[in-house]
Amino acid sequence: MFLKRLAGFAMVAAIAFCAGAAAAQEVTLRYSSWLPVGHWLVQEQFVPWFADIEKVTEGRVKVEVLPKTVGTALSQYDVVRDGLADMSFIIPAYTPGRFPLMEMGELPLLGDDASKMSLVFERIYRKHFLALNEFDGVFPITMWNITAVQPFNNRRPVTKIDDLKGLKLRSPNGIITAILTTVGGVPILKSSMEAFEMLSTGAIDGQVTQADTVVVNNATGLMRYATVVPGGMANSAHIMAINPDKWAEISEQDQKAILAITVEKLGHSVGSAFHRREVDGMKVLADNNYEIVTADKAFVDGLKEVVRPIEEDWIKRAKAKGVADPAAVLAEFRAEIAKAEQAGN
Repeated sequence: MFLKRLAGFAMVAAIAFCAGAAAAQEVTLRYSSWLPVGHWLVQEQFVPWFADIEKVTEGRVKVEVLPKTVGTALSQYDVVRDGLADMSFIIPAYTPGRFPLMEMGELPLLGDDASKMSLVFERIYRKHFLALNEFDGVFPITMWNITAVQPFNNRRPVTKIDDLKGLKLRSPNGIITAILTTVGGVPILKSSMEAFEMLSTGAIDGQVTQADTVVVNNATGLMRYATVVPGGMANSAHIMAINPDKWAEISEQDQKAILAITVEKLGHSVGSAFHRREVDGMKVLADNNYEIVTADKAFVDGLKEVVRPIEEDWIKRAKAKGVADPAAVLAEFRAEIAKAEQAGN
């Protein structure tokens, strides 16, 4: 009788231990959204991913979207690193020079299809740069390219490089800031969420951005000229970052499950969505009587000349970060994008 009771106690203890272990694996990731919660990127891409995280971990890992942004769009890296939130979408370009390896994905004339570029960028970054720990203090669970940025303004058509001279344009990153400065433009580095007010008050003449961003931020009526530079005037590269201490709370099994639905999947999905929306955005601008011109060979050749020292500077800084041959990596990146766009898959 005693042995039966002892066995019963042991079973109860074992069940209690397992229950405690399972409870210990339950983790809630607090997500800081600096974009409006209703923004399409949050609702159509991030929220479904959050739901998939909960699904593949059988409810052990959940994502809670915080009701208010922690910090600012520019400070999200620090917010995640310092544990003020557990996870956030970060645009490294908002802090120029801080993440030089990531800037490879911001260079001009990379490609036209974000659905292809996003996947190539993640693969190349992981292959050549990830081990160098550029994002010390956060865990970059995935990264991606988006649609190339182009110049939009309310003053005049931009059909040649010299037409940028004197234009006050919101710049999305350090690359565009350098280009505009070189050609005599007036770059103002601000987040996309600040563009509407600056345009409506006349503080800027336009911005270098995506057509979709113009439409989504209700700035369509504030500009009237668009230039499409084949390959893009520049690009933008993003990461989804998690606090490493919080990531360590997740069991190895659940970490693997999350990575399986994220690496080469979330970024590719985001890039594909950006590409679709850019096509639609250009149609909206055309329907709103925008004068849309495609940059000719002379424009592109002129941009290449402007960009050459910028690329050389990036190569120098990448080498200082520990990359043995940054020029070869950049050439590989461009070749892989061209191959992917030519293949069409």
